[in-house]
Amino acid sequence: MYQYSCPTNWYGVYNGLRNVYTAKELSDEDAVSLAKDDLKKSLGHRDCAVSLLVKYKLSIESVKTYPSITKIPFSESKNSKKISLD
Repeated sequence: MYQYSCPTNWYGVYNGLRNVYTAKELSDEDAVSLAKDDLKKSLGHRDCAVSLLVKYKLSIESVKTYPSITKIPFSESKNSKKISLD
């Protein structure tokens, strides 16, 4: 999770909090770089100050499986849309 502050042309400064996700362990410098790239792609801001707030590792454990799980395809077609948290 990181906090950002981006200058804008009309409103002064745009501030906020965001999460960035990765499948590998990153150094702090790489995490800041990834956060800045995330801001460029998602919000279009380029010259943002980024402060790391917390790094965490998330794991999910299946507790119970319900019959409807069989309705989800486990392979992707070429035209399928990617699922994203953003």
